Amino acid sequence: MNYLLYYIEGFIKKFPLDKPAVTIGRNADNDLVIREDFISRNHVRITGAEDAITVKDLGSTNGINVHGEKVKEALIKIGESFILGKMEFFLKKGSLDEFKLAKELIPIFDTIGCENEKKSDNARTRYIEDIYSETLKVVMQVGLKKNDFNEFMLDLGNHLSNLADFGNLFIVSKQEETFDILLSVKNETLNMDMLKKIVETNPGIFTEKIVSRPLQATTGSLYSSPLNIGNKNTALMFILNTRLEKKELMLNEFLSSLVMEIELLSQLLTGKARPVQKGGKQEPDRLPSDDDDDIVAESSHMKELIKQAKKIAGGDIFVLIQGESGTGKELFARLIHKYSGRDREKFIAINCAAIPENLLESELFGHEKGAFTDAYAQKKGKLEIASGGTLVLDEIGDMPVNLQSKMLRALQEKEFYRVGGASPITVDLRIISITNKDLKQLITEGKFREDLYYRLVHRTITIPPLRERKEDISALINFFTFKFCSQGKKKINGYSIKAFEALQDYHWKGNVRQLENEIRSIVNLTDDGETVGYDILSEEIRENAGEGNAGPTREILPDTKILHFKMDPESEKAYILKLLEKNQGNKSQTARELNMTYRGLHKKMNRLGI
Repeated sequence: MNYLLYYIEGFIKKFPLDKPAVTIGRNADNDLVIREDFISRNHVRITGAEDAITVKDLGSTNGINVHGEKVKEALIKIGESFILGKMEFFLKKGSLDEFKLAKELIPIFDTIGCENEKKSDNARTRYIEDIYSETLKVVMQVGLKKNDFNEFMLDLGNHLSNLADFGNLFIVSKQEETFDILLSVKNETLNMDMLKKIVETNPGIFTEKIVSRPLQATTGSLYSSPLNIGNKNTALMFILNTRLEKKELMLNEFLSSLVMEIELLSQLLTGKARPVQKGGKQEPDRLPSDDDDDIVAESSHMKELIKQAKKIAGGDIFVLIQGESGTGKELFARLIHKYSGRDREKFIAINCAAIPENLLESELFGHEKGAFTDAYAQKKGKLEIASGGTLVLDEIGDMPVNLQSKMLRALQEKEFYRVGGASPITVDLRIISITNKDLKQLITEGKFREDLYYRLVHRTITIPPLRERKEDISALINFFTFKFCSQGKKKINGYSIKAFEALQDYHWKGNVRQLENEIRSIVNLTDDGETVGYDILSEEIRENAGEGNAGPTREILPDTKILHFKMDPESEKAYILKLLEKNQGNKSQTARELNMTYRGLHKKMNRLGI
């Protein structure tokens, strides 16, 4: 049965839509009576179909709010919501049990109500300073819009990513001799060996609440709580990087509330697939996409690059984005366009390496009818089409030299001629260039014009390969697993520790693109409702398991230890230099082995004169 899910007076209520039409209002003659000042006497009338309802305003004071806009009438599908005043109503399908909220969760729903009230007044400010309060609010809002608990769990990591700034969060499920990872939000300070040791030495995580337990050989501390989400022996763990008393007090309350939210949502969400519509088609999920605001990143370096890209977006400067293939260069180009003043205009990308040289000029500048054989009609080029917006020149290093001079003139004069044309075309462009080559080396070799380089490159963004930011891998695994499970209407109950460790340690020569293809294959081959086992990984991953950054050696130094104990500066300097030599100068890997952040290692190296 379809019903409306809403929160009031400490209860999550379910109102059945068991009549062709129902009304909501303050008057006693309404089907659903809500005696609140923000609800009008006769507020809305709802008519229903099998998998959607139509909500129509009855001349109320506050109207109906859908997706942040006031409307008179709206079509609401299963899983979607509408707001009356400060109450949000979710359209759901399933049983009609009601749930009394734990008192700790009531303020979270009150906060959601206040936010909804601001939305109805068209106030879109987000000023909640407390990251915990904001995270709890978002998790509950996202969860209430889901129909399936497994889908919620796959998506949960995307909404907890801010926690990686000061710790590592895991949801783990106990097996006979090991454990599975249902969720991972981690940063560079924790590797899988440390996680396994923490679970092995703290068996009570599955049966008792642990608050601020010091961890051996680190300055960190462990928080954990059993998590009742069905028949699984499950626990939520948080490993705080440093002992910060003020944060710890807030952290304990936050984690307790987060556990309650997850347990509540495990009861509310049916665990069933989305309803099938007439004609056998399922209701499409909202998938993560390149159009979303986020570039998936947990590493501090990538987060800084994202901030930098957003700042750069504000001006009209030309940008060069460089990095290995598959690192996400075009995602950064799209991010810059989205945050620029040109976001309402076109985003046009052209791959200079994919188009034959004799056609590339026409693709860029266009041509007039009859300009050459087979030019049967006038054609606008990419420069003209992208005018007012953003033009991305992908693989700019492969642009033929003879075209580089014409491009240089077009950028200098802000006008050009179509092939075979006699009239100049004036354009207003922002150009973002993308390459996996060293343009300065190409200049030295005479393959790229130096004057064009300085015309195109006002600012450079260099995206590191995935092997140098391994702290992003767990977040990307969460992201792509959710994406492909949603596409395939499939549920996956997390990863075995051996499988997760192999994915985390692999060197990923193909970067994010290779990881995406691996997760796509994993989701396709894993049975519905099962845990991803080691044997489901591709042969290449299994053959190279434990290879790490693909360096010539992976042995641990005899004196490897975490630098939290007293060591004189000269010994500390020698030790770090030895680790850097072992890791072939890779600072990210060295920071991980020292159990510190990339930025922290830099500060220590500067202090020691390295």
